[in-house]
Amino acid sequence: MPHTALPHRCCRWVGYTKLFNFLDYTALSFPAGRASKDLDKKRSAASSCRPRNSHDAWNWDHYDIESMDRHNVGLQIVGRRFEEERVLGAAHQIQTLLEM
Repeated sequence: MPHTALPHRCCRWVGYTKLFNFLDYTALSFPAGRASKDLDKKRSAASSCRPRNSHDAWNWDHYDIESMDRHNVGLQIVGRRFEEERVLGAAHQIQTLLEM
């Protein structure tokens, strides 16, 4: 998803998961950090980000820097059918890099 966790019943589109189930692709989701209001405040002060379109504006409008602080940030790795070992290997490598 192009955003952090949303309040209940606010998710607009779940196509990221339906598609992979339909195609019988291998998918693995895992936590890869946490949102940080301190880091986000520094970044937003240093840049003048403006939404690129209405979808991007919707995402920005649903991000509350205070309530999202310390929420998990997740990643998802997707492989083709029968590529479980590759997906697990990629996740292992990413986890190793994140722990450095």
